[in-house]
Order: sequence, then C-alpha cells, then structure tokens
Amino acid sequence: MGSPTTTTTTTESYLVPPPPPTVTVLSLRTGKVRALGAGAGAGAKKLTSAINKQPHREPVWLAKSGFVGDERDHPPHRSPDNAVHQYDAAHYDAWKDEAELSNLPEKEKRFVVGAFGENISTSRGGEGLSERNVCVGDVFKLGAEADGAVVQVSMTRQPCFKLNHRFGYKKMSSLVQNTGRTGWLYRVLREGWVQEGAQMELVERINPTWPLSRLQHYLYTDRNNSEALCQLTKLPGLGEEMVTLFQKRLEQGQAEDMNGRLGGDVAAPWRSYRLVDKVDLTPRVKKFVFATEEDIDDDVLRLGHFPHVRVKFGPEGKFTRAYSVVCGDMKSFELGVARDDNSRGGSAYLHDNLAVGDTLQVARGHTAANNWAVEQELHAKRHVFIIGGVGVTAFMGEIRTLATQCAQFEIHYAVRSRADAAFLNQLPKMQTCVYAKNEGARLNVKEVVPLLEDTASPDVVIYCCGPSGLIEETRNITRELGYPRSHTYFEEFGGGATGTGDPFEVEVESTGKVLQVPQEKSLLQILSESGFDIDSSCEVGNCGSCMVEYCKGEVVHKGVALDDEEKKDTMLACVSRGKGRITITC
Repeated sequence: MGSPTTTTTTTESYLVPPPPPTVTVLSLRTGKVRALGAGAGAGAKKLTSAINKQPHREPVWLAKSGFVGDERDHPPHRSPDNAVHQYDAAHYDAWKDEAELSNLPEKEKRFVVGAFGENISTSRGGEGLSERNVCVGDVFKLGAEADGAVVQVSMTRQPCFKLNHRFGYKKMSSLVQNTGRTGWLYRVLREGWVQEGAQMELVERINPTWPLSRLQHYLYTDRNNSEALCQLTKLPGLGEEMVTLFQKRLEQGQAEDMNGRLGGDVAAPWRSYRLVDKVDLTPRVKKFVFATEEDIDDDVLRLGHFPHVRVKFGPEGKFTRAYSVVCGDMKSFELGVARDDNSRGGSAYLHDNLAVGDTLQVARGHTAANNWAVEQELHAKRHVFIIGGVGVTAFMGEIRTLATQCAQFEIHYAVRSRADAAFLNQLPKMQTCVYAKNEGARLNVKEVVPLLEDTASPDVVIYCCGPSGLIEETRNITRELGYPRSHTYFEEFGGGATGTGDPFEVEVESTGKVLQVPQEKSLLQILSESGFDIDSSCEVGNCGSCMVEYCKGEVVHKGVALDDEEKKDTMLACVSRGKGRITITC
C-alpha cells in the first residue's frame, strides 16, 4: 500500500497519503425521513431526519441524486454533491472507547454500523477508507465493471445538532467535529447497481495533497487562513457548498458562526420586509409582493418544495400567520391571501389595512413534515393535484417545476366560481380541469385518484390542499388504494377556526401545572402564553414543528404532519385538541 510522504507548502507541512486499498462494501443502507423518536434525546420527536437507515442485501440502483429510496430531510442535503454518505466502520470502536463518553449508557448498542446515517460502510480487514487516506476529488469504482457505479468524493460531512439527540449527548456534534470522525460525501459520475459485498476501488486521484483530514483542518481549526482558503475555492472536485462557504470567509474576513449547526439554535430569524405590490386577483384573493433590503445568505435564499413564510403584522405585531409562497425567494416573494369568511382579523387586516410601502416582519417557515421521495424519475411518474380554492398557492412552484421538466401531471381545481379561481391564468390549460360550484360541477375525488398497478413502486403521486373535508376525503381514498405516505402530500390552508374547538384541560407533566384551553384558543397559544417554549411555524398542522408528546388522555388529531404511528403518543399543538383532560410533556 505504500507509506505517506511529507510535503511542505507555504501554508503548512502535512502527510500525503498513499492510495487507499481496494475495499468491500460492508453495509448498504437507505432511509426515509422520520421523527427521531423514542430512544433519542429529549425533544427528538420534534425533529425529523433520515438517519435511521435500513440495510439492503439486494442490489440498489445508485442514481445521480442518490440511492433509490433514500431521502434527505434538509434541503441543502439534496444537492448532487451529497448523493452518498460514507462512514469509516473503524470509527465505531473508537467511539466506544471515547473518554468523553465514558458515562454514556448503552454504548455497545448506540455505536454500531449505520448509527451515523451512512449509506455505505466498507471493510478490508486492516486499514480501510478513512478521512486520513481519502482525498477530495478521489474517483472510485463502486460495484461491477459492467453495471456498477462511479462516484467522486465531494467533501467532508458536516455534523449537525441532530447527532446530539441521536446519541443522547448534548455535545456529540461538536465531539464528532473535533475528532474528525465525520464521514464524507460523494457525487455520482456514473449511475449503476450497488450491493453489499461489492468492491470499491480507487481509479483516479486528482488532489493527492488534499486528504479530507486536511480539508477539516481549514474548515474547523485554521479557519481564516486566506492562502489556504484561496486554494480551496479553486480545488477541483470540491463540493459547491464548501466552495461557497470558503468564498464567504474570504469576502467577510471571518469564519461563519457554527453554533446553530452544532447546537440546534436554528430558529429562523425575523426580518423586515416592505410591501411593494398589492393586486386584486379575485373578489376574495389578493396578491401581495414583499421584498427586503437585508442581506440573505445563500443557504436560506432559495426555497424548496412547498415553501411557506411566517408573517407578523398589525398593531404591535398582534397577528402571526403562515402563508404559502407562490413564487420568488427570501429576497422577494409573492403571496396569495384569501379573505377568510370567519377571519380572526389577520386576512381582513392584510386586505383592508396593509398598503404598498408598509413594512412587516417575515420569517422563513420550516419544511413540511411529509416524507417526500419523488424527486427521482419525475418523467416516469404521473402527478395528480387535487386543489380547493386558495389551496392552489401551496402548489404553484411545484407545478411550474413539473411543467419545465415536461413531466406528466394534471390539476383538478375546485372553486366557488371561475371568477374565484386565483392564479388560473398561470396554470397550463391542457392539464387543468376547473370544477365551479355555481356551474353545478363537483370534484369527485374517487374519479381522479388513479388505481395503482404496483403499490410497492407507485408510478403516481397525489398532492392535495384545500378545506379539511377535501383533505380527509382524499386521504381516505389514497389509503384504501394502497398509496404509501411517500407518494401523497397534503396541506391545509387553515382558517378562522383553525386550532379552536371544544375546551379541555392539559396537565404539563414536568411541572404538574394544569392549564385551561378555551374554545377560541389553540393548545399552542395557551402553552406559549404560559411561558413554555414551543417551536412553531405553519400553525395549521402541515409542518410538525409544534409537536408535543402526550402520555395520558384522549386526543382529537387534526392536521397532516403526523402519521398513524406518531399519533399514538404525539400531537400537534397548533391544531389538535384533547377531550376532557390530557397530560403532555414539553
């Protein structure tokens, strides 16, 4: 295998690693986005992740976007540079012997292959692949010569706060970073079949002086070394995320704050936006365009699937509402807001009082909690949108994307009248069917939801947003037809009665305090008013941010963010309600 050689540059002296050995795939895993759930640290049920990956014995197709069936929760992680995550299996023994974790219980069970959410681990019997002998830009053949894949190392994996919950140790993410046992990422150069037991062989090394351990040195230790940063921004094969990060350091003259990534202080900041345009679209719906003069970082500028924002407005900011973004980004975006017949004041204020030039506060909303696995093979899928009224705003971006990709899709749009059909002129005519109530037309959900030929590998995706009745009917029908949750997406647009209902009592287990939840308020409002720090975002049951655990009592579940398993011991504080008295932990 050879021995490392020492090279000296103007930045430092370091060891140039020899080419790594050919290794065998020990484990191949994929995972769906789920709540971290029981067994993780406190508060983990409010967090979603695809870290709980399951092993595969059979071959799995590795596409440009990653292994088929593998999901990624955080939008930036869906980049082609993040297609495959590898972790050195030898690290697990090191974790079991880690002095800082000496009091951590059940280490033997916690630190096993797959615990860090890797797609692949490899083994050779001696030293295999690690951050010390794998270089940025290394190209590996993965699998058989004829139909295997070819991958290229793009960057080191950056640990985040979810590892703290995963392992039940609040400094775990920092410890991973400090030890360098991070794992690394690949982009896919050639798609192919991969399976456990496949050979993994280095076929090209373009940056022999840049092992991942050296990249980590400038990423986490010598963070403001301008000479090294300049080299890294031009390093062939380095992932776009890293290049952008190092460019920012050079421009700003300092490294970024890592506390949010490592500790979980990731609450979206409120920023000032000005209303620059306000237009009547229908008798009930107005278009609002907002823009900000504040600088927006690239990692939060672009909006992903089904984006929404939280808006704070009115006298002393008394109203806080969440709205779907029709188009734009966090620099400038467009909303479509309907005047609610049962408005609690929010939509009425926007319609009647907010004028062009006025300012308000906006925060980016959290990603919806639905498991989303349909980015791959869009052309091979049929996309069916079932929409009621202003619910069209939830899917305008998705429809535009599908149209540009020439994907097969259809839109079923139920409205009071054609005059009430907001954004109809932006929907493709050939794919859109309007059901106007005043014309006697009715949207029959059973007729528009297709039967599945193969429930294990569906070729249809269902999207639905509208009033609760439409949501419930569509959800029941897709369940009866065997649609997996990964191929259905639901959003509710809320209204004046969202989160309200029969009064009930809630006991907070940690304090013993009993709170009264009146008819006109949600559990989320009462908990917040009582000093409990409950995260929230959409506030209509779509995103899952306000999830709390309940341990006693009967809950009437509302919203779309939880699956049946999660409903057994968690509830959405923004919309769900108890019967009589319930006990929660928060």
